[in-house]
Amino acid sequence: MELFLILFFLVFALLILAVAFQWLSKRESSSAETMRMVYGIPAGKVIYSDLDRPGKALYSRKLGISGKPDYIVKGRGRSLIPVEIKSGRAVQPHRNHIMQLAAYCYLVEENYRQSVPFGIIVYSDAKQHRINFDKYLRSELLATVDEMKRTIGHDCPKRTHNYKQKCRHCSFNGSCKNSLL
Repeated sequence: MELFLILFFLVFALLILAVAFQWLSKRESSSAETMRMVYGIPAGKVIYSDLDRPGKALYSRKLGISGKPDYIVKGRGRSLIPVEIKSGRAVQPHRNHIMQLAAYCYLVEENYRQSVPFGIIVYSDAKQHRINFDKYLRSELLATVDEMKRTIGHDCPKRTHNYKQKCRHCSFNGSCKNSLL
């Protein structure tokens, strides 16, 4: 009789654990679906996420860069689509956001060994910008990474803007010869 009670409570405890795991699984799935609706993430299976749970950084041995896109969606035709969510608003995507997305496209291609036709930038107003990852953007990304590698170790990179605010918040603002301050 004592053995029967022990087995009964053990089975009961396992049943409660199974129900709890099922509930947590549905809650996680619901959370991901809510995020998808809020940000307008395209249809397809989310195979990677760094917003609703920490994602593993993707690394490129060829370029020596790493990054964590907000989402990777397996879209129609089984293509992989990196999605980057931005907290601000923009009528047109900012150039630095496009380059960040291009880096994610490259990282996805190298890590998943599959070509990426485009990526998507989504701003806080849910406005989506589809950015084609074509040979021109790829070339610009490679040139940018090369320039970044060349400037590492130099005192200050070349200024590419005319905004005092940017200079004020730049990490080189104390030593830059081209500062607007």
